Amino acid sequence: MRLRLHPWLSEARIAAARGGGWRRNRGAIALLALSILLPVGLRLSGSEAAMLPAAVPRLIAQLPLPFALLALALAYALARGRLIALDERLRHGWWAAAPIAPAATTGTLIVLAFAATVLAMLVAAVVLIVFGGEAAQVRSACWIVAGGLGLGASLGLISALRHRRHPRHRLREGARQPLFGLRWLDDARLPHLSDWQRREALLRWRRGGHAWMVGAVLAALPSSTAIAAGLGVLLIAVAIAWFSLVVQSCVAATVAADRLLASTPRAPRAFAAAAWRYPAFAFVCAMALMLVGAVLLSLSWRAAPVLLAIVLLLSLPALSGLRRVHRPVSPR
Repeated sequence: MRLRLHPWLSEARIAAARGGGWRRNRGAIALLALSILLPVGLRLSGSEAAMLPAAVPRLIAQLPLPFALLALALAYALARGRLIALDERLRHGWWAAAPIAPAATTGTLIVLAFAATVLAMLVAAVVLIVFGGEAAQVRSACWIVAGGLGLGASLGLISALRHRRHPRHRLREGARQPLFGLRWLDDARLPHLSDWQRREALLRWRRGGHAWMVGAVLAALPSSTAIAAGLGVLLIAVAIAWFSLVVQSCVAATVAADRLLASTPRAPRAFAAAAWRYPAFAFVCAMALMLVGAVLLSLSWRAAPVLLAIVLLLSLPALSGLRRVHRPVSPR
């Protein structure tokens, strides 16, 4: 078939028309609606908080480098991850048997990256306009964020296309042997579930998952930051990024294991107990690392709820995937 673009686009269009796109992206849509309604509500409140929305574009205009790097890191991570996943699915999924030229897949990835980047720029511009402020500051903030998004998405596209041409690099990434053995975490009834979770988290971490969080924090640190304070911020950022990645990996492994064992006799409580062993251990490790960072920053105990709220907020998108876990139907 001599096609300019992959026919998967037609399949995706049909699925979106039937409501599939809404179900898959309802979390992002809800977040976008909240980012628009929140500044509007603050401005209409008439209190001192009404001045807060206008401070966001002003802050971006005054500190262009940290926000540009943050937009670049976010766009790079999203573009690279989504494009690599789609490329692998098109080349190794059920579309692999279709006589479609590789150039059509490459063209599809480029078109999708361009369309998604333009859409992200428009959404960011709308959100900044809703936040309000002086026209010059809003315009500068839009250009800063758009530049970061465009450059990050371009680098993510290049990295995704390069990932296809280096299979040896992918084989090296497939090494999932942990640095320390944690066999005592394995449940006797489901001994391989926590090991699966740990190896999945290790693979994603070694591939650079959530590294953009640490990079964004480091980019936002002032140059006059003390060594102890900088180390404390770094420890907290690494702990939050690592634990949120662990939660995402554990949920993915748990859902996959549930589908694999759907036809086997198993107790739901035993499966849940085995599935929570490694995430609970990772939570304790992350809290210990954040405690060390809080001591270096001389934070009081009042900072603990804020850190826990950040961890919970970053873990919610992954935890929502547990709704797909199989629940056996009780006999009537």
